Amino acid sequence: MVQETCKKCAATTPNLSYAFCVSSLESDDRSRSASLHRLGLISMDLLRHNLTSTRREVKKLLRNKTLDGFVKARLDDCLELYSDAIPTLKECKREYKQKRFSDANVKVSSIMEAPSTCEDGFHEKQGVVSPLTKNNKNVFQLAALTLSIVNMNMHLQ
Repeated sequence: MVQETCKKCAATTPNLSYAFCVSSLESDDRSRSASLHRLGLISMDLLRHNLTSTRREVKKLLRNKTLDGFVKARLDDCLELYSDAIPTLKECKREYKQKRFSDANVKVSSIMEAPSTCEDGFHEKQGVVSPLTKNNKNVFQLAALTLSIVNMNMHLQ
C-alpha cells in the first residue's frame, strides 16, 4: 500500500518525492499493513514529530546569546509559526478521524505555510542563511504528503 500511495502522491504533488514518501511512511512499522486511511494518520504522526522537533531546534538556537538581531527575529517568527501549527495538526487529526476530509485539508494547508514562511523570512536579508532549511523542507514535504493522502481519502467518499 505504501508504494502505491507514494506513486500517486508523488505524481500529483510537485513538492513531494517518491523516495521521501516511501522512506517516511516505511519508517513507521504500522505502515506495513496500513489502509490508505491509516496511512493518513501515520503521516500526521510523522508530521507532528517533525513539527515538535523543529520547534525544539528553534528554541535551542534562540538560547544563543550572540545571535544577530535579524536572525533572532526570524527565529522568533518561526517559533510562533511552529507553535501554532502543533494544535492545528491536533484539530486536523480529529477532523480526519471523523472523515471530515475537507476540514482536515484546510488545516494541513495552513500547516504547510509554517515552514515556507519560516524559511522565506531568512531570505529577506541578503547573505543570511537559514539554520532551519533542512527542518523546514522535511516539515513541508510531510505536510504535502499528509495533504495528498487526505485528498485521496476525500475522493474515495
